[in-house]
Amino acid sequence: MSEYLAELFIEVLLDGEDHAELDELTRQLKAEVEDLSVDSVEDVTNGSAPDGTKALDITIIGQMVVTLAPAIIPPLFELLKSWVERKPSTPVKIRVKVGKRTALIEYDPTKTSAQELEVLVKTLGKSLKA
Repeated sequence: MSEYLAELFIEVLLDGEDHAELDELTRQLKAEVEDLSVDSVEDVTNGSAPDGTKALDITIIGQMVVTLAPAIIPPLFELLKSWVERKPSTPVKIRVKVGKRTALIEYDPTKTSAQELEVLVKTLGKSLKA
């Protein structure tokens, strides 16, 4: 049985304009996500770099796309929950796409309890299987 791949767009949010801190937090999260059995973790880019520069494309700080089997979504959400709890001032926004189905979850530990997140994840998992 062939399993569809899910695509998750993950955005790390940070109050203020500290791009270096946002970049560091994003790299930390990306490294942890790569440790899961995901297909790929890619930086989000904003097209080609301007003429005359050496960069191939412009990476959008704080954003990544994760491609994985739907069965890996619950462990990924557990990782995100744990990561945000260790960095309580850093909310995470997640857009999940499996086939034609899309869901958006924003997890801000100052607004969403761990129990509410668990209910969201379970509901998302059920809706993606249907």
